[in-house]
Amino acid sequence: MSAAVNAENKACAGAEKEALPSWDLSDLYASCEDPKIKEDLQSCAEQAKRFDEKWRKKFTVGTYCVRDLNKALQEYEALEVSLSYPLAYAHLRSAVESQKQEVKVLEQFCREAAVEIESGLVFFELALSKISDSMWEKISKSQALKPYVHYLGEMRKQQKYVLSEAEEKLMQQMSQSGRQAFARLFAETVSSLRYPLKKDGKTENLTQSELLALFHDPDRSLRRRAAQVLSKVLTANAHPIHFAYSTLILDKITRDRLRGYPRPESARNLGNEIDDAVVDTVIDTVCANYSIVANYYRLKAKLLGLSKLYHYDRYAPLQDNDERVSYDKAKELVLEAFGEFDPSFREMAERFFAENWIDAKIAEGKRGGAFCAGITPKHHPYVMLNYTGRLRDVQTLAHELGHGLHDLLAQKLNYFDYYPVLPLAETASTFAEMIVFEKLYNSLETPQSKLSLLAGKLEDTFATVFRQAAMFRFEQRVFNKRLEEGELSVEAMNELWQRSIGEMFGDSLTLGPDHAITWIYVPHFINTPFYVYAYAFGELLVYSMFARYRSEGEAFKKKYIKFLASGGSDSPKRLLQELGIDIDDRQFWQAGCNLIAERVALAQKLAEEL
Repeated sequence: MSAAVNAENKACAGAEKEALPSWDLSDLYASCEDPKIKEDLQSCAEQAKRFDEKWRKKFTVGTYCVRDLNKALQEYEALEVSLSYPLAYAHLRSAVESQKQEVKVLEQFCREAAVEIESGLVFFELALSKISDSMWEKISKSQALKPYVHYLGEMRKQQKYVLSEAEEKLMQQMSQSGRQAFARLFAETVSSLRYPLKKDGKTENLTQSELLALFHDPDRSLRRRAAQVLSKVLTANAHPIHFAYSTLILDKITRDRLRGYPRPESARNLGNEIDDAVVDTVIDTVCANYSIVANYYRLKAKLLGLSKLYHYDRYAPLQDNDERVSYDKAKELVLEAFGEFDPSFREMAERFFAENWIDAKIAEGKRGGAFCAGITPKHHPYVMLNYTGRLRDVQTLAHELGHGLHDLLAQKLNYFDYYPVLPLAETASTFAEMIVFEKLYNSLETPQSKLSLLAGKLEDTFATVFRQAAMFRFEQRVFNKRLEEGELSVEAMNELWQRSIGEMFGDSLTLGPDHAITWIYVPHFINTPFYVYAYAFGELLVYSMFARYRSEGEAFKKKYIKFLASGGSDSPKRLLQELGIDIDDRQFWQAGCNLIAERVALAQKLAEEL
């Protein structure tokens, strides 16, 4: 590492914990008791009632014209934007203060109010899914409706999967006592867990984020004990989480059967605007390249001087040190890297720090991991992370700010096109992370330090590409086995988890018994089934994009920024065609895997220079 970063790290490591920022949500609402929350929800309810009275008959019978549709869409969009604010506030407060009673009450209140409001709009959504061919021809020729064409086209694709209005309303209203309730049980249970770990003669009750950070510690004994504590606490709390997941699996199977989806993942793929066949191609290609992971971990075992690696060795650092990067230094590194790519990227990112859009501190009741929450095109996004001062946290900061830049660039779009679909949602974040990695890597001077950073990046890539594919396989196996055999026990799910993740490592690493229960804290399985492939899609996509950026320079940059500004205004296939990318082509995805293999080869070369 460069001398400047080393000096900063040593200063940070020797100092008391620095003060980390909490986001300022006052531009949404003042507090959970802010009367404006209820006023806004009441206003939305009144708008929904007027919308129903004004448009129900025309859209139910199908006597509306193009002008009616344009006016109705504008009113519908305004209502959805207004409803987003109280829901976003409740979600953001819950993410960092999930154990506070007033936060729990507010979140549930907002959810229930939103469901009631949305259920009154079902008739309109059903009408949009049933637009006739003759009306579609008129829509396609209308300049006024041009901003909504993509949204309306996607709604039409839902036609054969929608139910009657009464059934759709019933599903929405029952969700609060059904799937939403079980998702809430999972979130509150996991965020409340504490992990008692004995270190230096003292027992500390760690949060999940603090415990998982220890898997990157150079002390193997500490990593092993952290794995044991994680397993012990998760096992002790497995019953409510397993019950919640099992219930949600059955809920999804039931809904899919009623709607007629051919496969458990089909609903997600339709929402992502990607064909099942494309997803199969991505996952099959990744799984066919598991040997890349195994080759790396055989190298890592040699570098660590270990005859056998276990799951708690996956993220063991290659350099035996306890270096830290202060939050201020991380901010400086990220902003410099963004500015070197394009000055506008730095300017946008600076706003997140200057205007308190970031919550980085570790706190009781705060959920683990990191995310960026886009609100609406009329409002800025917010970033949440748990900053522990490790180099990978610098890249996590870059990752989430990448999401934020994507949101800011797409703010000229309407509400329905603002959010990119999940597979493209990871593009800007992963690209931003790559920019920062390159800057960090080029600042290093010795093969040892370069290898250490490269190893960390490769391990993150494996977690993003190969592990997510393995997790997708796990979900497929769980759902298929549930369909064939009925409800699965914790032990049955543990076995499928060990099998799915184990395939990725082959004989290069052993998943000990403590690993078997670790599927139980993955929020994606609960909140967004079959989402995980989006990470593999995004990472492989960015590897290829980054290679083009290196070769094309400014020409690529302009196309890339235009791509980000397009948000979700078209399908991934068409948006990426503008960049010369064909997502149907297996060779494109194989090329991304080949680039990862090249980095493993670089790691092997650096190892030979030690």
